[in-house]
Amino acid sequence: MRGRRPAEEKVVALAEEGAPLHNLEERARMRLEEIRPEGLTGELRWTFDRLALPLCHPTVDRLKPSNVMMFKQLCKAVLRFERLELELEETGETYESETRNGVQIKARPEVAQLNETFRQIRGLANDFGMTPAAERGLSGAGQMGFSFADPNGPESYLT
Repeated sequence: MRGRRPAEEKVVALAEEGAPLHNLEERARMRLEEIRPEGLTGELRWTFDRLALPLCHPTVDRLKPSNVMMFKQLCKAVLRFERLELELEETGETYESETRNGVQIKARPEVAQLNETFRQIRGLANDFGMTPAAERGLSGAGQMGFSFADPNGPESYLT
């Protein structure tokens, strides 16, 4: 190494492997506490915290106070999906029905509910950038600023 040796008090040691980087996790938890709606109890609160924490992370920052209501709807849909999925695992997706044409195998009504709930989850998750395709779209397209031409400039003839 060439040059003058730095003063010891000005040398910043590298962060150790796994060391927190400027308390980002703590800041995410504080942000989550700020935007969590009042009155969430039990499973809904646990699901909200589980899904919202990665979106509150300062490097992601996709969950804003203005869209907490829609995020709460996403959490309700996730809970409904998990309940329906558990019920279908226990009872099965089909049942047999005796009709005048013989025995028919039919899908349970819960299967249609599960599919509709999944569509709702996918749509809401896309809105929050929680799917790979939505993440690519959000990361590639930043906020574009306005660049107005100078009215006295040479390109003013275009307006």
